[in-house]
Amino acid sequence: MTFPIATLAVVLALVAAAPASAAEVSLSVDAKAGVRLGSATGLSGRVTHEGAPLPGRTVVLEVRRYPFKRAWRRTRITDVTDARGRFSLSSKFDRNHRVRARVVGVPYSPELLSPRRNAYVLPAFTLAFQQRAERRLRLRQTYTVPRDVQLSAPTRFYVGPCKLESGECTARFARFRAAAATLRVRPGRYVARATVRLPKSFRGRFQYVSCFRYSPGSGMGDPGQTCPRRFARVR
Repeated sequence: MTFPIATLAVVLALVAAAPASAAEVSLSVDAKAGVRLGSATGLSGRVTHEGAPLPGRTVVLEVRRYPFKRAWRRTRITDVTDARGRFSLSSKFDRNHRVRARVVGVPYSPELLSPRRNAYVLPAFTLAFQQRAERRLRLRQTYTVPRDVQLSAPTRFYVGPCKLESGECTARFARFRAAAATLRVRPGRYVARATVRLPKSFRGRFQYVSCFRYSPGSGMGDPGQTCPRRFARVR
C-alpha cells in the first residue's frame, strides 16, 4: 500500500509545482511601415487568460523614444478592454518609438505587459512636378522633419506610362529614372529635385512615385526599408 500512496504524493507535488496559467496581452501596430510626421499611430491588442477574453481591464501605453536609451515612460493614453478583451490606443509621435501595453489596476505576477513593438514615424513629404519642356519634367520632393533631424539618404524617383482605360491610368509600375540628393534648405526642411525626360511612347501621359530610405541617426522610418532597384508599384 505504500507504493500507490508515494506515487500519489509525487503527483500531488507535481500539480502543486505547476505554475498557474498567466494572462497575456497582445499588441500590434496598425501601420507597420510607419506613419507620416503629424499623423497618429494606431495600436490594438487583446487581453486574455487561458484564451478567454478579459473585459473591463484598463490598459495604458508605455513608450521609449528614439534612440531608446531612456527608461520606459508611462503615458496618459489608456483604454478599457471590451467584451472580447480588445483595446485600441493612439498617439502622435515625432520620432520612432518603442511601444508596449500594460494592464493596470489589477495585481498580476509577473507584470502583465505586451511584447514591445516598433512604431515608425516617417518624414512628412509632398511630391510634385513642373513641366520644363514638351517631354521634360522637373520632379521635386519636399520633406518636413523635427528641426534637429538630419536626412542623408537620396530620394529615388520613378516615372512610368499612364495607360488609360475608362479614363483611369491602369499601368501598375513605374521605372526608376533618377536618384537625387536630399538637401537641407533650413532646419526641419529638406528638398530633393531631379529632371527626367519622358519617352515618346508615353504620349505626354505619365505616373510618378518616389522612394526614400532610412537616414542613419535620424530616428525616422524603418532602418530595414529598401527601395526598388528598377520598378516601383504605382497601383
